[in-house]
Amino acid sequence: MAMPNPSSSPSRASARETFAAGSGAALLAGLAASGCMLLLSAFAHGVSLPEQVGATITALMPLSLFQFLQQLIGDEAKRYLLVCVLLGQCLVLAASGGLYMLVRRRWPLTSDQAPRLVDGLVLAALLWLVAGLVVLPLTGSGLFGASLSIGWFNSMGSLAVSGLVFALLFSPAYRWLTASGERQEERRAALRERRQMLLRRGLIVSGLGLLAAFVFRFITQGAHAPAVSVRGFRSRIVPPPQPNYGSIVPVPHLSSEITPNDQYYVVSKNLLADPVVDGESWRLTIGGKVERPYTLTYAELLRLPMRRQYESMMCISNEVGGPYMSNALWEGVALADLLGRARPLPGATKVVFFCADDYSDSLHLVKALEPTTLLAVRMNGEILPTRHGYPARLLVPGIYGMKHAKWITRIEVVDYDYQGYWQQRGWSDEAQIRMTSRIDTPLDGSRLQAGSLTYIAGVAFSGERGISEVDVSFDLGQSWQRATLKRPLSALTWVLWELPWRVPAQAGSYSITARAIDLQGNVQDPRPAPPLPDGASGYHTITVIVS
Repeated sequence: MAMPNPSSSPSRASARETFAAGSGAALLAGLAASGCMLLLSAFAHGVSLPEQVGATITALMPLSLFQFLQQLIGDEAKRYLLVCVLLGQCLVLAASGGLYMLVRRRWPLTSDQAPRLVDGLVLAALLWLVAGLVVLPLTGSGLFGASLSIGWFNSMGSLAVSGLVFALLFSPAYRWLTASGERQEERRAALRERRQMLLRRGLIVSGLGLLAAFVFRFITQGAHAPAVSVRGFRSRIVPPPQPNYGSIVPVPHLSSEITPNDQYYVVSKNLLADPVVDGESWRLTIGGKVERPYTLTYAELLRLPMRRQYESMMCISNEVGGPYMSNALWEGVALADLLGRARPLPGATKVVFFCADDYSDSLHLVKALEPTTLLAVRMNGEILPTRHGYPARLLVPGIYGMKHAKWITRIEVVDYDYQGYWQQRGWSDEAQIRMTSRIDTPLDGSRLQAGSLTYIAGVAFSGERGISEVDVSFDLGQSWQRATLKRPLSALTWVLWELPWRVPAQAGSYSITARAIDLQGNVQDPRPAPPLPDGASGYHTITVIVS
């Protein structure tokens, strides 16, 4: 008589089925709970585990890999990261559901084979403890997010609400997956086939998405752009050129001198949503190595003497010719006045800014005390918009935008070399703006009529060093033509420039390159360099087609 094969025994098959059903139920419940978690993070000051884990991943990521992914995917990289972490979270929840059902099969809480509400509550409680006692501390957020700006209470509460959603859905999802009557096996096979099909399609779509992103950036950033000649390059001209100020002709696509608030560039570390701060309850604390720490309400801050200044800003991640550069009229309180009231102690070297989204950065005390360093509360005559840092953000002329901290809640004077959020990830701490010039019009790849008159125009920016000259080349830097500058609104803003050009009569492809020279005679660096870690350099070059 043949002996039964243990590997095909009903108990083993039942265990696999139990694990699969538990995993599927936890996956469905986890998707809903993860959505609830993201909504609470965005609208109710809750904690988002995917964002905390994602921030930790970027901190641990090698600088070379970070730079490669940024160049490959661009600014959407953080969205892809959020999606990947969310998927990872859901897979962990699925595995936990399967394991829980295996344990329950051996030590059941109820007589029912299918889980009840109590099972969902127990599993959710276990996951809640793991999130608060293990995951959050590993991300540097403290036990149950005690180190986060939202505090441990909001963190514990939002995790509990997400856990409750998971608990309420786990048992119904399990019963729905296993209730199949006589056609249970057929449905299970169809489900497995459907899962495999979805997995294959998901992998294909993800791969095509990454490939499309790479191809798009490869094309739009000119992977085979012609090299600009650096022969005879001088890094400085003495004496500096006198600015060629004059009137410019309004042309399509040229940046407006003042960027409207809704068009001003926005970059933040947050993977999902930026904080929404209540001005009524907001408090600004100024302390650290000072004689007189104090706290201001929003109303008290608004009653302080204000300064208005035009200032342009540029993100350190901006590529040559990139869009992350804007200009506005700002109004705020001089940081020197706020620090002067607190009286920094001898030995203080830096000022640290802590924000509502747990971002932080620092300035050298000398820079913080400059009269143009402001705590801004208004932008282009309006109350500072939420997406630009309401109720207060920092303005630091001459420094890249990552130092212009938004949603500030605390200012601390320190006597050590504090490294902020992005500095811990390899970006420059000095972050001085590198001179740049951008061609706004004509657009790259434009078709121009032979013999017609067109205008080459754009913007140039050098932080607080000003612009004395912008030159345009039609032969990749072999020769240059001087453009007309529009007198800037202040010494802290970009300069609009323009050059009339008679399009050649001969059809073909033509390269147009721009460079700038600051008021000190320093010439824009022609050597291409990526944004990481000190900001991009090189000359913006476009190609037009003459027909």
